[in-house]
Amino acid sequence: MKIAVCVKYVPVVSRIQFDYERKTIIREGVPSEINPFDLLALVRAVQLKSGPNDEVVVISMGPPNAKEGLTQCLALGADRAVLISDRALAGSDTLATARALALALDREKPNLIICGRNSADAETGQVGPEIAELMNLPHVSQVRKLDLEADNISILAERVTDEGYQVIRCPLPALACVTEGIAPETYPGKEELDRAQEMTVEELNCAQLSPDPSQFGAQGSPTYVQDIRLVEPDRLGMIIEADSPEASASQIADLLRERLSEIDRGDGLPNNPSSAASVRYADNRSHSIWVVAETSQGGLRRVTLEMLGKARELTANTKSEVAAVLLGEPQNWLISELAAQGADRVLTLDNTSVGPVYSVAVAHALAEAIRAAEPYAVLFAATADGRDLASRIASRLSLGLTGDAIDLEIDDEGRLVQMKPALGGNVLAPILSKTLPNLATMRPGLLTPQDPEPHAKATVEVLDVPAFSGNDIQLVEEQLQEDPGGIALSQAPVVMGVGMGIGGPENLPKMYDLAEVIGARIATTRNAVHSGWLDHQVQVGISGRTIAPKVYLAVGIRGAFNHTVGIQKAGVIIAINQNRRAAIFKAADYGIIGDWEEYLPPLIEALKQVLVDLS
Repeated sequence: MKIAVCVKYVPVVSRIQFDYERKTIIREGVPSEINPFDLLALVRAVQLKSGPNDEVVVISMGPPNAKEGLTQCLALGADRAVLISDRALAGSDTLATARALALALDREKPNLIICGRNSADAETGQVGPEIAELMNLPHVSQVRKLDLEADNISILAERVTDEGYQVIRCPLPALACVTEGIAPETYPGKEELDRAQEMTVEELNCAQLSPDPSQFGAQGSPTYVQDIRLVEPDRLGMIIEADSPEASASQIADLLRERLSEIDRGDGLPNNPSSAASVRYADNRSHSIWVVAETSQGGLRRVTLEMLGKARELTANTKSEVAAVLLGEPQNWLISELAAQGADRVLTLDNTSVGPVYSVAVAHALAEAIRAAEPYAVLFAATADGRDLASRIASRLSLGLTGDAIDLEIDDEGRLVQMKPALGGNVLAPILSKTLPNLATMRPGLLTPQDPEPHAKATVEVLDVPAFSGNDIQLVEEQLQEDPGGIALSQAPVVMGVGMGIGGPENLPKMYDLAEVIGARIATTRNAVHSGWLDHQVQVGISGRTIAPKVYLAVGIRGAFNHTVGIQKAGVIIAINQNRRAAIFKAADYGIIGDWEEYLPPLIEALKQVLVDLS
């Protein structure tokens, strides 16, 4: 059994500084590390070795100093390390990166490839599925449990979803993208590092991978960054120190009421699609905008309505139709709702007898439909399913893909400018594509649906699903939660985040009771999830979800970078923490230093009247 692990040597994002006056990123002196998710992938790969002939090889693409990270991988138990390093790789986007890695992996002929779910600096989650498509392999992502089956010809993976989890069987060779929970965080000791220093890191350049240099670097990248914009923090950072918990609560309630009024006045009539969005151009398919709909137990997910609203807004420029792609059983009530929310045409692709949304068969079927129709843009949700499907399609059609976009606009030249946050949200990168159609995954919770038109009608067309005879994934089991908190969390106007500072899981019932008083949903941090307090579906941050409530109340949360990047789009942030030096106070508008048991109940009571209209 040969297992290959793809790793990326990334800057420690929390250590990067920004010069907001000069609009520059300060990288000097910032240390680098192996991407944390990739380290988990490596640890699990080493655990899966069971015989003397089993081998784990780590492969990385990066500058020469990435050898330092690969040496750490060797110290953790990898048998070999390979570094792809060449100046010609500069400017590579995810597809160009996937090409280089796929060519290197093809030389190794591994049985299993394991990647981290995403890199800490880019956060796209695209490279793994793109590699799988380039190598004609099935893949499974968001994997928190991964085992080889007894015959060693398939893997059994537990995949986290927004609504619970799935058990997936995947024949080998295959690729898996893993997330937290897959293995313990492990670091090598001095003896292991000394041993690894004596081992050789193999090096490859572009000429050794392919005689065609045009597929690498900026030349081989179908997307490029127009410029970068630094996003300057705008939190108030006020610490409230009154004579009593009740006085502190009253002061914050008054400040919050005033702050919310300021935000409302500043927004005007915002984020609502313009009046031009209500004009329909159903007969014009030449610059069609497609929206790949996602459904949940209750119907269409809100992110689908958000994307339809943005698509309708864009048609003020394109003067074209909006088409929704409905995956799954084509139920009439879903089609009617898509029409009411802005779809002029609904394309149905029934995958119920084929495989999950992100299977190879479904990706190929939708890719062929896109190839034939040549729309102007195709929008996917930045969810586990949406990212996987979009990545495979982009790789298959050699198209540019912008991951986790937060907004879209069309410039004077008719190009779709896709706004993508990077480096934890401190940088906003406008991405342009050299190819058509434009592909983008849209971050949930940040756009506004249009007002529904109940009597609107949409034409319906059926997309073929050609027979597929290759290896593909198999859904073995699916467990859905009765209350999939993550979906509701993405659209909640008020959220209470609870961290390790609340003391223990025995205090969660009280937190839920207090949250109910102000109509808030509960969110949490990575450490609380790792400790088993709450499900991953309500984790917020780099390895969780991004939310944009009007009010976020952080209770017992220290404010680590990997959490606060998930709440940057919140309207107002209020924090309670006993530690005066907790980082959360710098990320908040209003803070209280004190014991939550003393300060939270009166604060909830004071906020009740302020938040009654938001819940």
